[in-house]
Amino acid sequence: MKLIVTLSLVACCAAATLANTQQAQPRTAREDALDPSPIDPSVDPNIDMFVNDWKNATPRTMYGGVTFHDILTKMEGSDPLRPTKKGAVLVNITAISRATLAPGARVSGRAAAGERQVFFTMAGTGTVAANSRSHDLRKGAGFTLTPDTAFTMSNTGKAPLVFYVRTEPLPANYVASPDVVMVNSLENDRRVGAHWAHINSGGPQGMTLIGIAPRTMPQPHSHPGEECWLMVEGETVLSLGKQIRRMTAGQAYKVPPTGITAHSNLNLGEQPVEMIFMGPAGGGGGGRGAQAGPGGPPQQGRDFSRLENGAYNRATEQDIDMFIGDWRNAFPRIMHGNLYVRDMLTALEGADELRPTRRGAVLTNSEAVSFAQLEPGSTAHRIDGELKNIQQTFVVNSGAGVITSGSMKVELVKDMAFILTPGLDFRLTATGDQYMSFYVISEKLPDGYTPRTTLEVVDNRKRAQVTNAWVNQERPLISKAEGMSQYGAVTQVTMQSMTMSRPYSSGPGVEEIWIATEGDVDLLLGKELRKLRAGTAYRVPSTGITAHTNINASGQEARFLYVVK
Repeated sequence: MKLIVTLSLVACCAAATLANTQQAQPRTAREDALDPSPIDPSVDPNIDMFVNDWKNATPRTMYGGVTFHDILTKMEGSDPLRPTKKGAVLVNITAISRATLAPGARVSGRAAAGERQVFFTMAGTGTVAANSRSHDLRKGAGFTLTPDTAFTMSNTGKAPLVFYVRTEPLPANYVASPDVVMVNSLENDRRVGAHWAHINSGGPQGMTLIGIAPRTMPQPHSHPGEECWLMVEGETVLSLGKQIRRMTAGQAYKVPPTGITAHSNLNLGEQPVEMIFMGPAGGGGGGRGAQAGPGGPPQQGRDFSRLENGAYNRATEQDIDMFIGDWRNAFPRIMHGNLYVRDMLTALEGADELRPTRRGAVLTNSEAVSFAQLEPGSTAHRIDGELKNIQQTFVVNSGAGVITSGSMKVELVKDMAFILTPGLDFRLTATGDQYMSFYVISEKLPDGYTPRTTLEVVDNRKRAQVTNAWVNQERPLISKAEGMSQYGAVTQVTMQSMTMSRPYSSGPGVEEIWIATEGDVDLLLGKELRKLRAGTAYRVPSTGITAHTNINASGQEARFLYVVK
């Protein structure tokens, strides 16, 4: 038996291959081309400069009594990707603000010359009048003030009248109106579908109320034009560029105008949230480039960074729950005499790997991906005929023990790995005062493959990590060089608190498996979110356009095991 305590050259090559699988995509300005490289402060925009809160602003007064707190303002500095002041990022829009009118107050005036202000009412009651016509103000009511029309505004309630306001130059297609133009988004039927999960309720000029249902994540995507979002009700997790931040009511952000800085507003909570979308001056559009998905340009080569943009359609989408398994839902079986084994994923059932006929039965190169436990003081050992055309790679998850084979004896602790091959004589004993637990990949032995006849135990716990898929800190624990037959390596992936990995899709024929081993994380698989607790595994449907990403919005780091062929 041989104890391997350093990472072999072949294992390093496996890690490089893994990195290339996830990262080697051309950097383009096309919408949805999610830049795969790790965060680089010298290249990537500082997203915190593009996010601000109205509470950070010095108040100012307009119209004799309306108090404005500016959230985003005109750009300061010469480089739109490197603003010199937090929130001073706007190019075409003049300001995005929160405004209030005190109870009982009444103001009047008209917008400044060459400028218009679009008001969206968030709370309170009141009226706005122009040319002897009066309109009620309540949540959802929007209106536009221009220099052509004098107005009066009153707060008729007992609480402040609260608005979000977009100030901008009059667009070239502007036509004067003798009245304030009123829109009430709450009187509109909602429309579902943009970017998978946006629920559109309409709104006044250039301000669209967007709902995001509980436990949904809109499509991460990028736009070359000026695009801003306001958080008005609830809490989201903002994915902007390669980082995530929590967003609460009263905060706004602008998408850095690189053309490849993706964004998404994730609702990980149990209640719907509401946001306001603002596109470029002169309209409500996003200034978008080429559309992804149906109707867009065809994919070029193996570009799996493209995320299919169509609205979620249950009839045509993959049933992602068929590709996810939790060991707690599996009936236990006994292997090697004393090992409790519960399968998370098992061999494919059905003729189509994209349409398995049983939940979790999705594997093409393995018999099972499992969780195993060994009682303190008990011993697992060889059972004749038990591993027929199968070998098992074990990664220690908890506890301590000893494995022996022939004259060799190795003490085992967390994150060490070993491989059991058909006919290998071994004894595995749990020596501590708690159960030993393991994650186990049971590989099918391919035709012509000769498994090793000696035990391989690998300890790569001290090997340096490499960063991949934006934030994943990766370390191969055992590889083909140490005897795996189908997969390049079992790689440990660590994600720090408040991070999200780059969304991407596996191509046809690729088998990519993730096992959550520590932490409280969320999974995007296809167009749906799922909670992913430790002890859950999933396979990525290999369509080439079924995106996945792991999201750690918790306060602690999370860990996974990852294998791919």
